[in-house]
Amino acid sequence: MTTIPATTQTKQTANSARRALTVIGDRWTLLILRDAFLGVHQFGVWQTRLGVAPAVLTRRLKSLTENGILRRQRLKTVPPRIEYHLTKQGFDIHSIALMVLQWEQRWFKAPRGSAIVLRHLGCGQITEPRLTCGSCGAETSAREVRYESGPGAGAENINEKRMRRASITAADNRATHGFLEHAVDILGDRWGWEIVGAAFLGHKRFDDLQASTGMATNILSDRLRRLSADGILTRHPYQQNPLRYEYVLTAKGRDLFPAIVMLVRWGDRWLANAAGVPMLLFHKTCGGSLNPAVSCSSCGGTLDPHEMSYEFSDGSVGKALPRAG
Repeated sequence: MTTIPATTQTKQTANSARRALTVIGDRWTLLILRDAFLGVHQFGVWQTRLGVAPAVLTRRLKSLTENGILRRQRLKTVPPRIEYHLTKQGFDIHSIALMVLQWEQRWFKAPRGSAIVLRHLGCGQITEPRLTCGSCGAETSAREVRYESGPGAGAENINEKRMRRASITAADNRATHGFLEHAVDILGDRWGWEIVGAAFLGHKRFDDLQASTGMATNILSDRLRRLSADGILTRHPYQQNPLRYEYVLTAKGRDLFPAIVMLVRWGDRWLANAAGVPMLLFHKTCGGSLNPAVSCSSCGGTLDPHEMSYEFSDGSVGKALPRAG
């Protein structure tokens, strides 16, 4: 573990994805949220499924509650029991999860028993989530989106976490259902997400990535090595003497675009300051604001977490969740 003083602040360009990652860009947090979408509400169930240390789980649940993503509910049982339920803000993370799941299903073979089929209860059909433009309804990709500075663009103070894990270890425990495990392994800390996001904005060289993300040299070097080994980035020499490389998204890396866009959307919606959103997205095809949405491949309707079921190859089913109280 690398300790960073609680008072440490750095100036960085305002970025909705970074704000979101400060809240949810952590391996255990992502796995807790994944299981919350499957209907897990109780401390003991999370602990059993994830194999997470009680102190770690307590801290993550406390953070998610303080950030308005989960709410505590005291049940009048004997003895009394505390449950944690997703809020409206928490349910809105569902669109990010769907895009990450779609990416993982394309690029990794599911572990035995954890292959998952998504069913949209709104139309009753099996669905493959798609990123669509809110203005015209068409499916979109990174090449069809342009960016402009928003009213909240500019520099802002970033408060670093008190403790930062220097790397993600292979010894982390696995959950009962293995879906999203690969994605969480790769992107379970905010640095990996930030590098991918910066790459979509055209940053390719080490110095540019460092300036964009504010990472220490050793952390950036480590994450570039990991992302390259995982096939998300590929490096190409652009200078021979001295030898220097640039890092370019592969097809696998470019396929993360929908997840990054929905992460930005969530940060815009829930974490923007009074000045407004830092960046505006436009759909080149129709010329309108992108207003990204995750839509059903069968009927075209927006995929609502309250109208989804998750059917696993081991025969278990995660049913649609009730709306936030």
